[in-house]
Amino acid sequence: FILRINEKEIFMRSVKLAFLSILAGVLFTACAAPRYYIDAEWKSMPKATTAKVVFAKPTVANPDDLKDDLPEYVDNFAKWFGPQVKEYLNAESRNQIKFSMKQVQPGDISYTKQKLGKEDFDTPAFANMEDNVDLYIVVSDIWLGRDTEVHHYEAGTVQARSMDPLGMNPMGGSYSTNVFMSKCKYAFYDAKTKKLLGYGHAEGSMGYSFAVTKGDWEGAVRSMVVNLAWNTPIVSW
Repeated sequence: FILRINEKEIFMRSVKLAFLSILAGVLFTACAAPRYYIDAEWKSMPKATTAKVVFAKPTVANPDDLKDDLPEYVDNFAKWFGPQVKEYLNAESRNQIKFSMKQVQPGDISYTKQKLGKEDFDTPAFANMEDNVDLYIVVSDIWLGRDTEVHHYEAGTVQARSMDPLGMNPMGGSYSTNVFMSKCKYAFYDAKTKKLLGYGHAEGSMGYSFAVTKGDWEGAVRSMVVNLAWNTPIVSW
């Protein structure tokens, strides 16, 4: 009988710890600085929408990885990057939007100060928008390369116990993982009215152990595009 009580107490304690861990994660997410803004009135896309994506030359932080994984694009990486972004935007819109891509010079993209939460955000803008399309997506500060993600966990949480199942060190801590990352700034504009519809940061990453592969480049860019389109009318399910 005593053994059953102890097992029950252990179970209830585990449930409480799991609940507190989830609650802490929710509170952390709620308190974190916002990564994007979308105009509340931008709720749908008209049928037969056309969209043009303008982007400046991406920065590749690890040229050796580019040479190993995409050797044919060493001298013109944008020729690989542009079609990849277009393909993934088509997937997000279920081909309901006709996208076109255009690489522009860095000087063709300017910046305006907008609020992102309590912080100022340098929002990319493009002055030469044509009115023969419906939507412009301006993408700037594109960066791809190896990075390290640091993950923190609090004492007493489910994650802390999973990192130390024997309970020898119940304190919180952190661990890091190697990732290949793609990130950018972006902004959406109504091409007819020039109204700013949304803006933010977008990033995507793929974990790797030692060598980066072509699949990591593709996965990181795809994850970034999904992040960019998230919570916008572009996404069609």
